[in-house]
Amino acid sequence: MTKQLFFKRFLANPGLIGALCPSSPALCREMIVGINIECAEAVIELGPGTGAITDEILTSLRFGAKFIAVELDHKMYEDLKKTRPHVHIVNDSAENLPEIMKNAEVKHLNAVISGLPWAAFPAKLQKAILGTIIESLAPDGYFTTFAYLQGLLLPAGQRFRKLLKNSFREVNVSRVVWQNVPPAIVYRCRK
Repeated sequence: MTKQLFFKRFLANPGLIGALCPSSPALCREMIVGINIECAEAVIELGPGTGAITDEILTSLRFGAKFIAVELDHKMYEDLKKTRPHVHIVNDSAENLPEIMKNAEVKHLNAVISGLPWAAFPAKLQKAILGTIIESLAPDGYFTTFAYLQGLLLPAGQRFRKLLKNSFREVNVSRVVWQNVPPAIVYRCRK
């Protein structure tokens, strides 16, 4: 049912969902490698979709860490609430990250893990969301997101890569995760 919902939501709004199917286990694992998630006190996931990366995050977080998933699509949000009732899920936009954190009594984030379709966003939205992420991260905090190989060729994908390099002191790019549809790379950025 989850894959069907994902595909239906993609068809309804490809600019918001950005993919035909959920992230593969290989991509989910790659998303949390090398970001010290096991030591994190507070983590937010942006665009959890069906919860594939959410599940990987939850298996790695230490006991007592705060975790919030932020999903804009209302139908995806409702599905996540049903399938993961133990997770703090907010139906809101990533642009409202400071308010979401304030409501959850979180001052700084150790990691922001994003499943947002950055290559589908216009420049203004990329800058706005990335600005709130940087503002919300603790010193030495991590931002991680993925990009599909074909998205790297798009002007918005190239613009986003430059934005990352200009916004973080350290930007690492993973190997290609071929076991994902479509294949993807992961950006690991350190404040």
